[in-house]
Amino acid sequence: MSSLKFKIRRLGGLLALFLVIPCSSFAAEYCTDLSYFGDYGAMSFAVTTDDDADTAVVEIIAGYAKGWRFEGSWDGESGVGSGSVMMTEDPLVGTIGFDFDIVSAGSETEITGTVETEDGSRATLFTGIEGACTVAEAPLEGDYCLKVGDENISMNVVRETSGTGRIVGNLASPTGILRPFNAMRDSATGLILEKTTGAEQFKLEFSAGIITGEFTYRGRSFDAYGIRNPAPTATGCLGIMIYSGGTGDFYYATPTIVGHHAYVGTGGGTSHSLATDNYFAKVDLRDMREIWRYELGTDEVRGGAVLDRTGNVYFVVEADRNLTFVDGFPEGSHEASSLKLIKITNPSRDAPTLEWEYAITAAGETHDLGHLTPAISKRGIIYVGGDMMHAIKPDGSELWTFAPDTTGNLQIYTAPLVDKRAVFFSVTDTGSAHEADGLYAVDALSGAEPILWRYTPEAPVDPSDGYSEEEPAPETYSSPQFNLDRTKIYAALRDRIYCFDRRGNACSTAWEEGCEIPDLAGAIRAAPLIDAAGDIYIGTKGNEDSKLYKIDGTCPTSPVIWEADTNADMYTTGVILDTGIIVIGTEPDFDAGILKAYSTTGSTAILEGYMDLDADMTWGSLRMHKGRLIGVANVATPILGGFMFSIDTAGARYERGAQNPTFRGNNLSTGR
Repeated sequence: MSSLKFKIRRLGGLLALFLVIPCSSFAAEYCTDLSYFGDYGAMSFAVTTDDDADTAVVEIIAGYAKGWRFEGSWDGESGVGSGSVMMTEDPLVGTIGFDFDIVSAGSETEITGTVETEDGSRATLFTGIEGACTVAEAPLEGDYCLKVGDENISMNVVRETSGTGRIVGNLASPTGILRPFNAMRDSATGLILEKTTGAEQFKLEFSAGIITGEFTYRGRSFDAYGIRNPAPTATGCLGIMIYSGGTGDFYYATPTIVGHHAYVGTGGGTSHSLATDNYFAKVDLRDMREIWRYELGTDEVRGGAVLDRTGNVYFVVEADRNLTFVDGFPEGSHEASSLKLIKITNPSRDAPTLEWEYAITAAGETHDLGHLTPAISKRGIIYVGGDMMHAIKPDGSELWTFAPDTTGNLQIYTAPLVDKRAVFFSVTDTGSAHEADGLYAVDALSGAEPILWRYTPEAPVDPSDGYSEEEPAPETYSSPQFNLDRTKIYAALRDRIYCFDRRGNACSTAWEEGCEIPDLAGAIRAAPLIDAAGDIYIGTKGNEDSKLYKIDGTCPTSPVIWEADTNADMYTTGVILDTGIIVIGTEPDFDAGILKAYSTTGSTAILEGYMDLDADMTWGSLRMHKGRLIGVANVATPILGGFMFSIDTAGARYERGAQNPTFRGNNLSTGR
C-alpha cells in the first residue's frame, strides 16, 4: 500500500519535534520546511504559547501541510521554553505527539525541529526563522502552468526585489502574447502572491511546485491551481498541463485514452483520506478541459475504465470504505465496503446518465489491495475480477461467474485479458497455503468447467517465524500482458516472470519454471513491459529498496541485464519510448522525483533524467498521446487534490515494434 503522500513515517514511539520561539501569552509566525521528509518547500508555522496557562498551539497556516494543528502543554517564559503538543486524527497522518524547545539566537528567533528515531538518536526535521517567508527561504521564480476555470494560462515569475516582496512576471495563454504583471507577497506568510489591481487579479498560494488560489478577470472569479513546469522541452502550459477538481486522489486510476479524450476517476487507498466529492470525468487532452463529470460522492473509482463500440463507459467503484485511527495512525477498513461495476453514457456535452450497476462484491467481501480495470470483448461482454471472475452482458445481466475450485481465499484484483475464445486473469490466494496463486484461462462465453488451462506455481514454504514486513506473504497483483501480435502472454506471479502461449504452454523450455530474478527486491505489482527486442522491464514495491529490472527475454540462466534503484515503491506500469528510454512513475523519491527515465539501450542502468511533481504515483499507469506523457498523481493535502498531467516529450512516441510499450499495449485498455 502506498506510503503517505507527505512521507510521515512511523518511527517508533512518538514523533518528537523541537520548535524555536520567542511572554505570558505569545504568538509568532515562522518560515520553515519539513526537510526530513523531502523538499516540499517553505511552510508558514503559527506558534502560540501561554506562560500562565502552560499551553501551546502550533499550526501550519500556509504551505504543503496547510491546516495541520497541534495543541498541548508548555513550560516557558517570554516565548522561550519547551513543551509537548498533539495532533488528533488528522486525515493525513492520524495523531502525532511531539516535544519542542524554543530558543533565541542573537537578534533572531529560530525554530528547529528534531525527531527521535528507533535507535534513540535524533534527526533534524526542520529549521526556520521568525517572520514571513522571503525570496531567500521561499523563491517563487519559475515557469508555471495555471488552470483558471477551463483555461490553461502560462505564468512566469521573473524576479523578486529583495526585501520588498515585489514580484515581476508574465502571464499568457499557452500560445498567447505575454502580458507583464506586478504582484506582492503577503506580509504574514510570504507564501501568498497577490495582484489586486487591473483587469486580471489573483491570490495564489505556493506550496513547493504546487499552486492554488483564486483568479479574477474583469469581475468574474475562478478557482485556480497549477504546477511548476518540470519539462525542459517547452515552457509554461506547452510544457505541462494539469487537470484536477475536488479533494479526491487519483490513487487507482489509469487514464483511458480514446481519440483525444481521457477518461479517469478519483478514489483513495486503504489508509488514505476519504473524499466526499469523488467523480469520474471525460477530459479533452488538447487543452485539459473537462467535457463532463459524473458525480460519485463518497464512492471511489477502483481502476481504469473501458469503452464499448458505441462509447458507453464502464468502471468499478468501491462504496462505504471506512477510515479509523489505531494507535494514532490512520488505518482503512473495507469491512463494510462493496464493489460495483457501473455503466454510464458518454454524451458530447452535459453530464452522463447511469445505465446500470452490477454488484461485484457484497458488503464485507472487498479485498484491500489491487486495482479492478475491466476488459471488454468484441461481442461487448465485460469481464472484471473481485472475489471471482465476472462476465457481464451489455445490458448489465450476469453471463457467468467463475472461481477456482480450491479452499484458499482467492482474490482477482488485476486486469484480465480477453480474445475471441478465452479470458485470461491472475489470481492471488491470500489463504495460508497460497496454493491457488496463478494464471487462469476460462472460456469467454461460458466460463464453464473444465477450464481451458491454468498455471499455479508450487506452493511456497512459509518462513519459520511466519510472514512479516521483512518477509511479506507472496502476492499476485500484477496484471498479465499480451505481446504485440497477441500470441504470447507475459505475467508476473509472485516473484517470477512467466511467458505462455495462449494454450498455456511455456514460450520455450527456458520459460517452463518461469524467469527467476535473483534476490528480488520487494513485490511485483506493476505489469511487465516488453520492448521490440523482447526484453522485459518490471518494477518492484520494496520501499527504499525498490528496483527497476531489465530482463533478457530469452530467460537464460542469469536473466537480469541490469537493475536500477528507484528508491521508492513502483506500482506504476511505465512507457517504452522510441527515444531509447523507459519512463516509470514511483512514490516520492526525494533525490530523483516521481518520474524517472532510464536508457533502454545501455548494458547497465543509466538514469537519463527525472521530474518531481511534488506528489506521488501509485496504481495508475502511464500513457503516451501525441508526443505527451499522460498520467495521474496524488497530492493528499488541503492544497490540492490528485491531478492528471500532460507533459511535453519533444515528439516522443511509443517504441515502434515494442511487444508491449505500456499497460495492455494500447490506449483503449480493452484487452481486445
